Formats: sequence, structure tokens, C-alpha cells
Amino acid sequence: MLIINGTAELMHNDQNFVKGTRHEFTMFSREMPFEQQLSQIEEYLVTRGRDNIEVLNNGVISNADDITHHVLQQAYEKAEKDGFAVTVNHQPLI
Repeated sequence: MLIINGTAELMHNDQNFVKGTRHEFTMFSREMPFEQQLSQIEEYLVTRGRDNIEVLNNGVISNADDITHHVLQQAYEKAEKDGFAVTVNHQPLI
């Protein structure tokens, strides 16, 4: 499973986030390699109101047991079923 970490800027206000704030995200994708996923990552985030995407790192996780954070475990499991999942940290970067 491909794991991608980065940040993205919110392009409009919504209930939980303020326009212009930058938030960290973690994505999981069954499809690899990373370079072939760039357009899918961008499309996924842009359709959800995020842009100015910066990928900070990526790698491969072979087992959900390697993940200790509950929310990330859920995202990993969702990506196993659906092919793709993302989590966004609600706390904006300063």
C-alpha cells in the first residue's frame, strides 16, 4: 500500500475549516508507483476544495499492523477495500 504525506491549502470556507489555511494530509493508495498517482492525488484533493498541494514524503506500507494511529488504521483499511483513502488533520499548520 502506498502512503503519501503532505499539506494542502483550503480554497474556500466550510463548517470545519477556514479558507487559506494549510492542513496536513495522509493518503493511502493500493495503486503504485507514486509517480503514476500524482494526477489522482491532485484530482481527489482539488474536488474537495484543496489546492497548492505539497507532497512531503511517500513510501510503502505492507501491513496495517505497522500503523499505530487509529484513524490512519481505518484509512488503510478503507483503501484496501476502495483503492484510495485520505485523512486530513483538522488542526491547521501555523
